[in-house]
Amino acid sequence: MTQNKSAGVRHSNERLEFLGDAVLDAIIGDFLYHYYPDEDEGILTKARSKLVSRSHLKHLAKATGLVQLLKSDVKNEEAVHNLAGNAFEALIGAIYLRKGYPFVQKRLIRLIKRFTDVEAFLNIDDDYKSKVYQWIQKNKKVLLFKSKETKRKQEFEVELYIDDELVCGAKGSTIKAAEQSASEKAINLLKIN
Repeated sequence: MTQNKSAGVRHSNERLEFLGDAVLDAIIGDFLYHYYPDEDEGILTKARSKLVSRSHLKHLAKATGLVQLLKSDVKNEEAVHNLAGNAFEALIGAIYLRKGYPFVQKRLIRLIKRFTDVEAFLNIDDDYKSKVYQWIQKNKKVLLFKSKETKRKQEFEVELYIDDELVCGAKGSTIKAAEQSASEKAINLLKIN
């Protein structure tokens, strides 16, 4: 790794996002460890994943007014969704650098408790891809996702195949998001519970 010592170079918030992401994971992990003292590692991991998800970070960015401070020329709804989450992570990273871990931990947990019904939020099952995989295994079928980048920057298209038959397609700002969207469509089309 090289260090950039050039004067006047503008930096993006990606380094702060990286730091904020790590701090969020640690704080949320600690919170869930104490909030659910009898749950196993699998449940805690799934819960942490939901609380640090793009959709939840966007929710917190909106609730705190951070979204209103963002300026962007991006028109893609999903890209804006990611920008809000990225900005929230960068803010957490910046506050951590300025005020330290205990300060961020206390404020973040207070923020989550204020703007998120943790019990209800964690009981929402929106992992559509896992539901499709469970259905595939139960029915002894073969699932395949084919992905490709579209002509629009940071947009991916995914096609979902079951037993070599195209079921549906979807787009997203990441392959993972497109797969989730395609899985949700497949659940509706195939009437999977």
